[in-house]
Amino acid sequence: MTLRKETKRIQELARKWRDGTITDMEKTEFDGWYNTFDDSELEDISGETPQGLKERLYRSILEREGIPLRPQKPTIRLWPRVAAAASVILCLSLAAYYTLRKQQAVQIAQVHDITPGGNKAILSSGGRQFILDSTRNGLIVRQRNIAVNKKANGQLVYNAEQNESGIPAVIYDTLTTPRGGQYQLKLADGTKMWLNAATQVRYPEHFTGKERLVELLSGEAYFEVKHDAATPFRVLVKGQVVEDIGTQFNINAYTDEPFISTTLIEGSVKVAKGGQAAFLKPGQQSIIQSTGNSITVRDADTDEATAWKNGDFIFNNRDLASIMRQLSRWYNIDVSYKDNVGDLHFGGLVSRDRKISAVLAIMESTGKIHFEINGRRVMVIAGKR
Repeated sequence: MTLRKETKRIQELARKWRDGTITDMEKTEFDGWYNTFDDSELEDISGETPQGLKERLYRSILEREGIPLRPQKPTIRLWPRVAAAASVILCLSLAAYYTLRKQQAVQIAQVHDITPGGNKAILSSGGRQFILDSTRNGLIVRQRNIAVNKKANGQLVYNAEQNESGIPAVIYDTLTTPRGGQYQLKLADGTKMWLNAATQVRYPEHFTGKERLVELLSGEAYFEVKHDAATPFRVLVKGQVVEDIGTQFNINAYTDEPFISTTLIEGSVKVAKGGQAAFLKPGQQSIIQSTGNSITVRDADTDEATAWKNGDFIFNNRDLASIMRQLSRWYNIDVSYKDNVGDLHFGGLVSRDRKISAVLAIMESTGKIHFEINGRRVMVIAGKR
């Protein structure tokens, strides 16, 4: 999420919180952000009403975030319920409540915290391997008439250089991101790919023939295809073929997920497997079970499906196990469960640039779950501490 978008989101949540119109899901998201907010300089005014304290804290939030304060009509609203501490709110001031929340977040990471992933990948090309996060920007390798360049901000670019030797035989490269890594790739035809953590793709250095075929071996990738009706672009993923018809789409094919999902953002795609086929419209998603051929098409939350590519986590009533699988890939952590945590679901938005404690604090603020960090292992514990 860009700084501007995050600032607007904070402003929106703070306003809803102050006015008492914030939903439980938004409240959880706001609590997670507030854990990183410093209110230590907030003056203590004895005898102040809860609404007055709320208004003053709201103004402090806008001031710290550099957001102009718009005049508001005076309103009287009930103090909103906070699911994680409904009984505590009745006897604690607002500032004390949020200070308690931040102390809890600090305790999550008081011994260790885990930094987010970054631009990391390994390129396998012509029998050689290049660790891109430690390779200088610029030309990496030139094979016949193909130049491979590493750009800033985690991007690999293939350029075809015309020469007298003509088009060489096809050479296939593999790009692999580790857990805790991500990378961008621009193919020789101009198609762009974004690779999420723990992802591997295989592709030709240049395309020949009547199709452009790449293979998503594992993981998750976003495709922005350079359309050419004469040579359709196809992605092969575990026996499934996704064919572009002028398209931007996302494919999630992690081995630890129960199904392969293809989410269409723009254009049209054909999804085929085992003799079955379906055409997607923008905003739709195909679901294929990892062990079957049946294709299910449903409406998709495209913001949630592509949040990773835009630098965010978005959880829209997402089950705990699914969330922890995403966190394990991006933060390169091992997750274990101390208790039977039941069927818990969470919602919220947080930047992938945040340390893991900020993400865990959002879920902890509901009072339904607790986490302990030990090295690169996160223990999931049911209920409050």
